[in-house]
Amino acid sequence: MDDLSAAGLAAAASAALIQAMASDVWLNVKVHAARILGRDEAGAATGMDQILEDSRERVLAASPDRRDQASALEAARWEGRLQARLEEDPGFAVAVRDLVTAIRAAGEGVDQSITVQQNVTAGRDSYTAGRDLSVGRPERAP
Repeated sequence: MDDLSAAGLAAAASAALIQAMASDVWLNVKVHAARILGRDEAGAATGMDQILEDSRERVLAASPDRRDQASALEAARWEGRLQARLEEDPGFAVAVRDLVTAIRAAGEGVDQSITVQQNVTAGRDSYTAGRDLSVGRPERAP
């Protein structure tokens, strides 16, 4: 596999991994990812499972305003790991493509929306609204 192909595949796989880590599909793909990245060896898969979880924790532990930076850093780490492995073992490309396909398939049909519930307690001279709110004095009729 040439360097550009390995780099492209590593970038796609790392992006898919990080996106899955930060979503509800993670539990569906984590074992599959650990098995593939752990070279299908039982002990290696267990160790890779922990590495993946550590990576996920670094992404999720970042404050909301730094989450994109943390995700980009983790994606770069995984991209480097994957690219090195692809250069060392060109046959690994098939497994990585399967992993990317599995991650994308797991994310199809999953509701990625977020529901926020707010409880508001208002006191005297307070205004609350679910949408637009205009506050002012009404025009007096002549």
